[in-house]
Amino acid sequence: MAAAAASRTSILRTARDLMLRYGYAATSVDDICSKAGVTKGSFYHFFATKEELGLAVLNGFYEDGVARVAGGAYATMPDPYRRLRGLFDHLEAIGPQLWRNGCLMGNFACELAETSQTIRRRVAEIFAALVQRWAPLFRPVARDPREAAALAEQTLMVIEGAVVMARAHDDPSRIAAGLRRLRRTIEARIPPSRTVAGRSKQGRTRSPLQHKGG
Repeated sequence: MAAAAASRTSILRTARDLMLRYGYAATSVDDICSKAGVTKGSFYHFFATKEELGLAVLNGFYEDGVARVAGGAYATMPDPYRRLRGLFDHLEAIGPQLWRNGCLMGNFACELAETSQTIRRRVAEIFAALVQRWAPLFRPVARDPREAAALAEQTLMVIEGAVVMARAHDDPSRIAAGLRRLRRTIEARIPPSRTVAGRSKQGRTRSPLQHKGG
């Protein structure tokens, strides 16, 4: 039993690494089995098709990412404005490492939109779930629930775009930079009375969340 579980875990881990690096289509079952150290018989014992494996890898990537994002200190902050700022602090801190090799959801959405409706639909469900998860955090700066959801979706779109830019330029710091730009827009919605402001050397009010660069 333990050996079987280890084999399945090895297949999933290897498939994730290869699919992130080379893409879904370019990653063959033979490649996965060879690098994972398992036979094809073992592979097909766990996964009936490569598409089934792709779904499992996608779900694992999503679940790991959700756990990393939800594990930030912001989640326990009682003040809603501090909690929203804390979300961006946390995303900036973990983003360059979390998405250093790309985002499997974005990769699959682009690569498989026409060839696997099953995976395309699952990516869409994951994106919708992320928006639903994050929307309540934006309620303090939104006029209504619909706008809060739109702001959450915009954050997700910025992340996906920043990941693509980071990959294109081989520069993970672009992920945090993209988030900082969006945060300035979100932060402008926070009432001055709820912002801890400091003074710059020029005497201009500056939020402690505004960083140099980006």
